[in-house]
Amino acid sequence: MKRIVCLFVLLFAGSANAGIINDFTGGYDVANWTQSLDGGSISTIAAPFAIIEVSSNAGGGSSSTDFTIASLGNGLVSFDWFYSTVDVDGSSFDPFGWLLNGVFTQVTANGLFGAQSGSASFLVSIGDIFGFSAQATDSVLGSATTVIANFSAPVGVPEPAILALLGLGLAGIGFSRKRKHN
Repeated sequence: MKRIVCLFVLLFAGSANAGIINDFTGGYDVANWTQSLDGGSISTIAAPFAIIEVSSNAGGGSSSTDFTIASLGNGLVSFDWFYSTVDVDGSSFDPFGWLLNGVFTQVTANGLFGAQSGSASFLVSIGDIFGFSAQATDSVLGSATTVIANFSAPVGVPEPAILALLGLGLAGIGFSRKRKHN
């Protein structure tokens, strides 16, 4: 009888592991993100596989084009980026990077003309606001375009099925009482 109960418990036992969402799907669907354009633009036409951020070229000084969301879990955010600039002064005036709770971390190299690419990753906690930022220090003489792809981010640990656990407990008590009476 113990073997049957153990088998029954193992059959319904599950692991509680944090999951990962790949691409801009599920809770990280592009419709759930916040866009702050400030003269730039964000295209979601390639979603869920990629998004495209363009820095401002509207004049008027520094600006930031941000695409942000609250983290759904604890863990690693990772993405690939493909950057190109047409700014006559090069990449120094249109940096791209990631945001974590309002703090910008640049991933592009300054002083280059043309294209750059790479991968980036950083840790988040549930509720952290993170995202991507295409910045412009002068917003003139050309913009930069960045494609963000192969995005993955953590989701929360699923809650155990309380009723199933309660039911298993009651079934165990019932089996043990029945056995004692026999």
